[in-house]
Amino acid sequence: MGENKLPDFSVVRLSGMQAIKEAKKLDDKAFEGHQKISKNELRSIADQGGLFGIVYKQKMVAEAQLLFRSTLFYNLEYESSAYCYGIAVDEKFRGKGLAHLLIARMEKEVRNNSLKALYLACRPENYASLKLWNSLEYKVCAYKDRYFGPDTIAHTRLLLYKNISEKNTRSNLHITSLPLKNDECDIDLRNNIANLLAKHGEIIIRIKSADKRLVYEIYKTQ
Repeated sequence: MGENKLPDFSVVRLSGMQAIKEAKKLDDKAFEGHQKISKNELRSIADQGGLFGIVYKQKMVAEAQLLFRSTLFYNLEYESSAYCYGIAVDEKFRGKGLAHLLIARMEKEVRNNSLKALYLACRPENYASLKLWNSLEYKVCAYKDRYFGPDTIAHTRLLLYKNISEKNTRSNLHITSLPLKNDECDIDLRNNIANLLAKHGEIIIRIKSADKRLVYEIYKTQ
């Protein structure tokens, strides 16, 4: 086992108020400065059996939220699908594959519930998250202005999805590259992605290093 891996950990389904409190504490810290999840939201997710965590030495070090049905807080847009409401990993445990474990569990739950696809939303400037989801073959299918509220800067998201029920066999064609500014809100980047989605319907975003700076390499399926 490599030194970057943790021994003897697994994903468990969470329930009960104490687990909800611990999940919220972890989620709040991971998304500090952004919109935070409420205990009521977490309770509604747990009631569906969609709250998962990884506990290491009696401490919750990662958690994920999966919606199978619409709630008062979020309306599922697509039939026969589930929605990843969020993933949080303790900063001391990042880079050890915990997010991959949680996503694998969520994909398994999608299959076990006879659903077809898993969706999630991500800020256009969340480079690490987009890199993770791209590595697992998720595609960007929509640009959602004011997705989580009225603020076009704070609440805009990209919608990603993966068809869990079938294997992707289509090839990808590179169409353009978009430079990254490392800004909290990169207006040029957002406008370019919105225009590409309007033209192509769905795209694949890969993060590359070019001339000592990061770029989004944009692909379409063919």
